[in-house]
Amino acid sequence: MKAVIIEDEERSRIVLQNLLETYCPEVEIAGMADAVTSGIKLLREEQPDIVFLDVQIGGGTGFDILDKMEDLHAAVIFTTAYDHYALKALKFSAIDYLLKPIDIEELKVAVRKAGLNSDSVEDQYKIQNLLSNLKNPTQDPVLLVSTMEAVEFVRIVDIVRCEAEGAYTNLYLRDQRPILVSKVIKEFEFLLQEYGFYRVHQSHLINLKEVHKYVKSDNYLLMRDGAQIQLARSRKEEFFKVLHKVQL
Repeated sequence: MKAVIIEDEERSRIVLQNLLETYCPEVEIAGMADAVTSGIKLLREEQPDIVFLDVQIGGGTGFDILDKMEDLHAAVIFTTAYDHYALKALKFSAIDYLLKPIDIEELKVAVRKAGLNSDSVEDQYKIQNLLSNLKNPTQDPVLLVSTMEAVEFVRIVDIVRCEAEGAYTNLYLRDQRPILVSKVIKEFEFLLQEYGFYRVHQSHLINLKEVHKYVKSDNYLLMRDGAQIQLARSRKEEFFKVLHKVQL
């Protein structure tokens, strides 16, 4: 697989190149760039299969490159230091990323996934969803989730609740259709807590706007879809504080 590295720190470029040469021999490094302009030029010249793209680069961000490369047909793997905003945007669109310093096993997994997924149309969906959410962060964001059968685009406002099922999570939508996703519920808590969702129990994350009533006698929440969700007693006080803020 042909790959390019777009990263503005020389040391980071060299480290990633060495890791790929040592642990991912199936990857051929076709070139490297350190800024938005040179990155776009490199992509157009090489037409790679994989792009290792830093979030913060010279002259802008990796997102700027994607915005200008509408004809990019490659798997994109972002590399970044911890950045809450960037990570949330990437997770929303199911785009792979590697946190610096890069873990060898995570690198191998990301490369393997890129090799297995030869669907450039799906890659384009992910990128366009990412760019759309970045440009309109407060306007009904869309969460992209991959299941065994499909790639689904889920509007946040349509999610009633999330329920843990081991290493998986069931998303329950307003039409009562569950979607089983291979992510732990903590991932969805990270993504959705800023959109009026609250973890009321170890196994349950709910949309506070979908709460119909609280049943005191049995300490559970009745959701608008009819589900009865147990409220952890340790979270009861905080739940009502958060609920009040959302309803204002």
